[in-house]
Amino acid sequence: MSLSISQVTVSQIPALHQILVECGLDLQKRCNLCYWVPPYPLEKMLKDARNMDLYAIKLDSELIGTFTIETKMPSGYLKYGNINWQNPGLSAFYMHRLAVLPLFQAKGIGTWCLQQIENLAINRNYSAVRLDAVKTNQKLLKFYEKSGYKKVGEIIFNPEDKYEDAFVFEKVVA
Repeated sequence: MSLSISQVTVSQIPALHQILVECGLDLQKRCNLCYWVPPYPLEKMLKDARNMDLYAIKLDSELIGTFTIETKMPSGYLKYGNINWQNPGLSAFYMHRLAVLPLFQAKGIGTWCLQQIENLAINRNYSAVRLDAVKTNQKLLKFYEKSGYKKVGEIIFNPEDKYEDAFVFEKVVA
């Protein structure tokens, strides 16, 4: 069995969107976390794909996950964040929406994905990978810390924004 990542084709987007739907429902059921219910909008996934930011994770030929990488800092980090980057001047990948189908979770695939993302960053001359994770998902926070990511700040949203507060993580890779 072979894992691979690739930038998505338009035909893959509905299946990847369904992965986010399934992961969101699973998080809601298992952990009472609702940050992907309702799911990330399909239109935004199409935009991510057009920008070449959206990736598919495959096990052999089966789509089992997705993630997004951007090279521009998310506006929410500036607007709502209290972040102390290890080195603010580093060029960075900003990783979002890493999702692996529940059936394939807890098998090392998430760790493998982080390694692939870090390798992509290095190969494209980026020095850090940055991401955020909701504060209430303790398992996810531990996963990123165990993977070598350092907590460097937090994002506190206004209540009317209807987003969950998050911790921001960074890993210097080069």
